[in-house]
Amino acid sequence: MVSGGQGGFLAGYAYLFLTQAVSRLLPFIVNAMVARRLTPEEFGVPTVHFQLLSTVILTSREGFRRALMRDTKATEDISQEAASWLVVPLGALLSAAVPTVVFFANGLTKTDPYAQAVALYGVAAFLELLAEPFYIRAQRRSKFKLRLVTETIATLARSFVTFVFVTRPQTGVTVPLAFAFGQLAYGTCVWLMFAAAQWEFVGEGIDLIRGRSSISRGTLTLLGTFSLQAVWKLLLSEGEKGVLMWAGSADAQGIYALVSALGALFVRIVLQPFEEAAFLMFAGENADKDEKKKTATEDERRKFNALMKIAVVLGLLSALHGPQYCHLALKLLYGERWANAPGAAATLGGFAVMILFLAVNGITEAYAHAVMSPKELASANMVLLITSVFNVAVSVLLQEHIGTLGLVVGNCFAMSIRIAYTLCYVRFVRFAGTSEAFLPALVPRKRLLLLMCATCAVTIVTSKIHNAIHVLSGAFTLLITLTALLKFERSSLMTIRRSAKKEE
Repeated sequence: MVSGGQGGFLAGYAYLFLTQAVSRLLPFIVNAMVARRLTPEEFGVPTVHFQLLSTVILTSREGFRRALMRDTKATEDISQEAASWLVVPLGALLSAAVPTVVFFANGLTKTDPYAQAVALYGVAAFLELLAEPFYIRAQRRSKFKLRLVTETIATLARSFVTFVFVTRPQTGVTVPLAFAFGQLAYGTCVWLMFAAAQWEFVGEGIDLIRGRSSISRGTLTLLGTFSLQAVWKLLLSEGEKGVLMWAGSADAQGIYALVSALGALFVRIVLQPFEEAAFLMFAGENADKDEKKKTATEDERRKFNALMKIAVVLGLLSALHGPQYCHLALKLLYGERWANAPGAAATLGGFAVMILFLAVNGITEAYAHAVMSPKELASANMVLLITSVFNVAVSVLLQEHIGTLGLVVGNCFAMSIRIAYTLCYVRFVRFAGTSEAFLPALVPRKRLLLLMCATCAVTIVTSKIHNAIHVLSGAFTLLITLTALLKFERSSLMTIRRSAKKEE
């Protein structure tokens, strides 16, 4: 990977963690204050409809991010970075097409505030895609600090604009437009700051358009493969929102939007940077090989096993203790109305359990996608397609019987299939020939697991006593778990630390 002096797993994770903490916590706090002022129906439109619209458009960049973070074999040929400019025309097409489809499908007019909000979200998404070439270049050069500063300022701008318009009805701005103006402020800041820091990179895009530089066939193949994979991931991760918009009530959409935002907070802040840093580490180690080895090295196996153990502990921490704190969290953050809303606490509890699946799947797929050949990636994409269709079908079926919780259960089933596939690939392709027992090497020590189960029983009991005691027991449980992790999984933590020092 093109070096930038800020590499290394731990350094990368630290910057990515701070970036996610800022970009997720600020909107979360603002949304919590806004949600107290809105009904579930009012809250559901901007957080389900418009978020889905933005995600559909911005999916066009995901394939470029994965391919150009992974395709680092030609690190001396900096012109390969120019391939990132191909996302701009693709993004322009989607930014115009998706809102247009929404207009005609719903019979909207230009004077409709909902239509105006849709158009603004399309413009905001295009501005983010216009910044994408600069973002990819910064990531390839490990300029994590630039990303941290940019997303911090952009998030502050979005949060401020949204809160001002929502809390000041005298401005005449409707709730959907308030969220749309906030998103437009975010997209503008992202584009201006990334472009200003790397304006010289515009020349690479101009050279590509004029034919002065070229893109290798291998890079184009990876772009196509990962872009197709991003489409299947979109269907898998956002399919339940489509089901909810089609079959769920407006109140159910609002409840699911609020609960999913709270449930995904841990995922976005802790797990996503963990997965990104793991992908960059494994991709970097395999970057200089003309033909990737079919089997992993001993060092590679140790790193994978160590990361898996940490992921399992983080996932279990949420799955075992999260459900006991759901109603209390909703009550403290959003008030009695949201805490007692039908299915809200149960759905949030389901999210807490699903974090275990997300944690394990994040590391297994980060490793597999970093080392797979294009042919193997094509097979993985087919599995993603199958699981996406399965997820939507199960979500439709379960949503009718158990409400919004059914969407979470459907996701867990689909995630299980993905985990099983990548583990089979790792075991029988990458780890073929190793004498070490595979699954036991991925699981934390028994003493740590027993301790976590015991603390789970304690929090179940304290949830029946008093809120203050329950909160204290949760804090004590977290402290005990982290202490036990340091004691029983010291070797795994040291493996990660040593790998970080090597990269630095």
